[in-house]
Amino acid sequence: MIQSANSFENIGIKELSTCLLKFFEAILDDTKIPKISKIEQCHKKAISLKAFDLVSISMSLIGYIGYRWHQERYYKTLNILNDAHYLANSSNSLLALKINLYLMGQIEFLEQNYTQSLELMDAALQIKLSDAIVFDEKIANTKTRIEKINKQKTINSSLPSFIPENNQEDPLIALLKVGRTIAVETNIDTLLTIIAQEIKQALNADRCTVFLLDEERHELWSKVALGLEMQEIRFASNLGLAGHVATTGETVNIKDAYTDKRFNKEIDLQTGYKTKTLLCMPIRNLSHQIVGVFQVLNKKNGEFTQKDEDLLIAIGSSAGIALENANLFNKQKKLIEEQKQLFSSFIDTLSASIDARDKITSGHSKRVTMYASLICDLLNMDEKEKEVIKHASLLHDIGKIGIKDSILQKEGKLTSEEFDHIKQHANITNDILGKIYVSKQFENVAQIASSHHERYDGKGYFLGLKGEQIPLGGRILAVCDVFDAITSKRHYRSKMEIQDAIKILIDGANNHFDKKIVDVFLSVECDKIINVITCDSNIKISQSDKSSLAKYKFYDLYTVLTKEEREIQEETLIQVFNKYYKDI
Repeated sequence: MIQSANSFENIGIKELSTCLLKFFEAILDDTKIPKISKIEQCHKKAISLKAFDLVSISMSLIGYIGYRWHQERYYKTLNILNDAHYLANSSNSLLALKINLYLMGQIEFLEQNYTQSLELMDAALQIKLSDAIVFDEKIANTKTRIEKINKQKTINSSLPSFIPENNQEDPLIALLKVGRTIAVETNIDTLLTIIAQEIKQALNADRCTVFLLDEERHELWSKVALGLEMQEIRFASNLGLAGHVATTGETVNIKDAYTDKRFNKEIDLQTGYKTKTLLCMPIRNLSHQIVGVFQVLNKKNGEFTQKDEDLLIAIGSSAGIALENANLFNKQKKLIEEQKQLFSSFIDTLSASIDARDKITSGHSKRVTMYASLICDLLNMDEKEKEVIKHASLLHDIGKIGIKDSILQKEGKLTSEEFDHIKQHANITNDILGKIYVSKQFENVAQIASSHHERYDGKGYFLGLKGEQIPLGGRILAVCDVFDAITSKRHYRSKMEIQDAIKILIDGANNHFDKKIVDVFLSVECDKIINVITCDSNIKISQSDKSSLAKYKFYDLYTVLTKEEREIQEETLIQVFNKYYKDI
């Protein structure tokens, strides 16, 4: 029993869904024509519940019933069903999409557009739902019937079945192309170009321009002017026919442009183009606000008709949604970029605060970050992973803010009590970074940053993690942190000889360090290592020295250093490397 219209106000999503499916089953069985007023009540309720999958289903039903039993125009029906198609996609509802494609196919069948009908039925059948087996049987039966009729139809072998002889594209094909564009395209310039091309093809026109309304500047502008060599057109939003349409919301269909007082002949005079017929129409979003204007010029086979206007209205609805989505996407993208810049600035400030505690270790976090980036590149990490490790590298020592100056800056060996105190910086790092609200992408920054003193054999701190229990970023930082520490001057010692520094990494593989990370680090070219070592100095590396160092991996340098007898080019490698390493 289908629920009465008066009772829709107080039902929930589940009950509303059941009602709509009963309406659809009635259409499938062709046993009872549902009252369109009841479905409109469902539609309003679905909107109030923000159940956009049910909004899509109700729109598909309204469009189909209106066309089949209430003599609604074909183009208006396509408009409704195309909006329903968009909502089904955006709400990720396979059921709503399946119903929409099936009803679209039924309408094309009734229009005797059998090829399009079969394509839509096929698309509906490809959506597999466990509770729609009976539905699939109905679609398959309908498809078989259409195929029999289609075989009997004489097809002009020189033309595709969906393109009339005047080369004007079938309206449904144009709508579906725009619909597909909506689903995947977020770049406004590309979006405008595609929409303009589809309109030009669908209306068999010579040119099409899509103007957008810039409300802040009270201007209409476009980067799309098919057939014109212009990068951008921009003018006051109350000027010309496009301005008239944007201001009044009126559709203008001019049969002879030069006899219409509203037509501005100046652009034709500037370009040498002759406008004859012109169709100008507002673009509206879902809230029915005007967001732009279509301007289509010179119908190739006569004048623009009422059918052309209907089709442009249908495309306009989809285009308005697409443009609104693209604008929202771009605003969101800009906001995310601003947030990322703010976050990066915050990270840099925190990192600088570490350097401010002790000038002799200044630049340590920066160099560790650069070494870590070299390893990440060789591991072919994606940009998001690299960005997380970059932030963790810059902040790995932020916990030293909580360490006493007398210990942090002590010249000489630390006592066991002092060393226990300085070890607390890893724990403090975790506490500080754990309290910072970050997006999901950066939720592992605290864990990675605070694990740089964990050891691969489990004897590190502060959690005593072992092997691959340590995050990959933490294992990378462990290598970079130790290497930079032993190759930099400290209060209590000078920098280590490079041969000894490399040996510590090699000897520490599989106990202190992850051997895979050590091997990757030692495969970095020598010029890149020197580039990091000298990054905060005024020393400039000559191009010839860069070329010499770039021929050798870091491990090659160690092999040469441990040789008893060396060739001339090997001696040159050591001299060039030490020229920069020992001068810092």
